[in-house]
Amino acid sequence: MNNKSYKLTKSNINSGLQCKKKLWFDFHEKILEKNNSRKIIGNNFNIIIRKKYGEGLDLSNNKDIPDVINQTQNAINSDKFNVIYEGAFIHQDTLVRTDVLIRKKNEWELLEAKSSKSLKPEYIPDIAIQSFIVRACKVNLSKIKLIHINGDFLYKGNNNYDGLISENEITKEVKLKEKDVLNYIDDLKSLAEKNKPCPSIPMGNHCKKPYPCIYQDKCKDDEPKNNFTSYKILPWCPNDLRKYCEENKIMDLQKVPEKFLLSNRKGFAKHYHKIIQEAHKKNEPWINPNLKKVLKKFSFPFYFMDFEYVDQGVPIVKNTKPYVKLPFQWSVHKWDSENSKIDNGKNFLKFSDHDIERQFIESLLEAVGDSGTIFAHSAKLAEVKRLEELKEKDNCKDLADKIDELIKRIEDTLILIGENFYSPLMNGKYKIKNIIKAIPNCPINYEEKDNIAGGDDAQSAWFICTDPKTDEREKENQKKFLLDYCRKDTLSVYYLIKYLMEKTKNN
Repeated sequence: MNNKSYKLTKSNINSGLQCKKKLWFDFHEKILEKNNSRKIIGNNFNIIIRKKYGEGLDLSNNKDIPDVINQTQNAINSDKFNVIYEGAFIHQDTLVRTDVLIRKKNEWELLEAKSSKSLKPEYIPDIAIQSFIVRACKVNLSKIKLIHINGDFLYKGNNNYDGLISENEITKEVKLKEKDVLNYIDDLKSLAEKNKPCPSIPMGNHCKKPYPCIYQDKCKDDEPKNNFTSYKILPWCPNDLRKYCEENKIMDLQKVPEKFLLSNRKGFAKHYHKIIQEAHKKNEPWINPNLKKVLKKFSFPFYFMDFEYVDQGVPIVKNTKPYVKLPFQWSVHKWDSENSKIDNGKNFLKFSDHDIERQFIESLLEAVGDSGTIFAHSAKLAEVKRLEELKEKDNCKDLADKIDELIKRIEDTLILIGENFYSPLMNGKYKIKNIIKAIPNCPINYEEKDNIAGGDDAQSAWFICTDPKTDEREKENQKKFLLDYCRKDTLSVYYLIKYLMEKTKNN
């Protein structure tokens, strides 16, 4: 541990194991990753970890690596501390920082914290990097454990988090993987060299597994520009199609044989891949000839609805669980008739009120009345699921019948579009943000600077607003961003329905 210089960190190695090009970017063209909800949950979990395992040497805020290494070594060699948080170790040009080390007589337990609900396969090589380096620095490890969030924990209030942390001993599994770590280091550290060229690695499934890569836009820019549409835009692309294209070096969607385009998926038109191919070939939208009939079954007034919800991780709302999605915001717009203007909309936004779920559903029921079709995009996976969950909550069970009636009125515009419409401007994507690109003169813009652009941003805003350290001005900014974002989603669905009705008027 005397050598305090290093080329790699554990994070670097994990980047390289996912993709060497990703690691090269980390070294040479690094993007600073913003503080997303996953990171915030991890930070909140670390606070609970320190409460559980007690006082010790906490080096988590110390960025002076030589100093951290010295303090870690001194703590291990003395009897002053029995717990070390964020200790540092260097071996073979590689730095690791350990979440928790606990002294057990003359041995130590290594605890690695993950804010997930369970042990995942990618954690074993991750933790093996830690344990290999620590052992190489002459620390006697008796046990290696994963500590993670207990998904069954129910928060009862009063900052009592007894039972939130689960421990998994994984000593044997990690030891077996330690033998690979030196190979990882030897294979990856040359990527840190100043003149090392960027590896040529095409995009693929590794771009999103085990974690979404922050360099995907860079890689898309690096890919050759073609005058054709790639088959890779096809959503839920089947393995036989992908395998055929790879084996025959086909990229052009128009060169994919029809027999590979006959996939069917619930909620989408029959042979929707063939429909997508044909729409791009003609460069014009496809509209189901029966769409006019489909639209006639909807009844005014129309409502356009969107929810935002959060995975708390460490719950702060009483009687909630770590990863049961907590709805904290809705937006609703009402359109009384085809010849009227849409209203200015209503909204709900609360953060950590102890009865937030009850307030959420009561106000929503009032906003949507008791008649008329309610449109929401991807509702089966989002709004309907949240409503089904709410009616099972003890404080909402008396509203179950009303919630059921509300659910019956909901139309999922993802299914509506999947079965009846496709435009080449969607480029194979069915999110509302992509669909509105196909709507002429739609005023909704999700790409405004310093605004919320997606669901993870909305979750991050919830965390910012519930953080006691956040000042009032920043809270007000985040509230404004949230209200604006949720409103955009409901208005986008309105412009979509209006456009479809106009397209079928003369049919």
